[in-house]
Amino acid sequence: MTPSERIKSIKRISEALGKEEWSLIDLTLKQFRLPRTDQWQGSNRADYVMDMVDSADDESLLSLSKHLGIESEIVSSKSPSFWKPSHPRVFITHLAKRKLTASKIRDALKRYSIESFVAHEDIEPTKEWQTEIEVALSTMDALLALLSPGFKESNWIDQEIGVAIGRGVPIVPIKFDLDPYGFIGKYQALQGKEKTHDEIAQEIVKNLMNKANIGLKITEGLVNKFVRSNTWAQVKTNMSLLEECKFFNPNIPKQLKKAVKENSQIRDSWGVPGRVDALIERISS
Repeated sequence: MTPSERIKSIKRISEALGKEEWSLIDLTLKQFRLPRTDQWQGSNRADYVMDMVDSADDESLLSLSKHLGIESEIVSSKSPSFWKPSHPRVFITHLAKRKLTASKIRDALKRYSIESFVAHEDIEPTKEWQTEIEVALSTMDALLALLSPGFKESNWIDQEIGVAIGRGVPIVPIKFDLDPYGFIGKYQALQGKEKTHDEIAQEIVKNLMNKANIGLKITEGLVNKFVRSNTWAQVKTNMSLLEECKFFNPNIPKQLKKAVKENSQIRDSWGVPGRVDALIERISS
């Protein structure tokens, strides 16, 4: 959705759901995996709904609109096969000479439960390639631009960046001997040279984790990564990333408590159980 479309959708949802009783509002938010809290200080139910859904991804807004019977100006296409449900969706735009780099960054991002669209691999041969790119661009949560000499001369790449700017999704430029330019000149670029693909992926995660439209999805992926930690080093790295997040859903404290109880690597990692308690307190406050 464009920012304008999101504003209209959120306004309609808050007006419709805000007419219900508090218990039904929270039940609805829970069923659609959206945040809810008993610490909210206001009394206006529509304002509460607006606060809870303003960071929801486009698919969740569309689904909730349908549930509430709200007419939407947005046409929701069938979910493409190259995205996994509820995972962050990242479009990687790049020159052909960077296709191996794009693929390796995609593979590294998968470890954080982030799905990436890399056109040269993710388009099924039987499908019309331009249509698939358009679908990916219209449903992405963020765009990564692998900047290298010759990037400016590609008409396709400029159009892909233009879609991201028009939709208002986060753009993360990654420098490979080319600085951000034109409309993306205002974005702080990550340095891609002389870094491993895992290092680049972690910097991308840190860049995106607190962006409103993708942050909650990133957090949920990091929680899953933390829960599955199988060494003390992994536990501490994943814990540090979680502590930098600011978007959480109400189920996360329960997941973290369960992880401390059931994962011995987490339970026996010095200082981590206390850090988990502190994070749960911050989420609940």
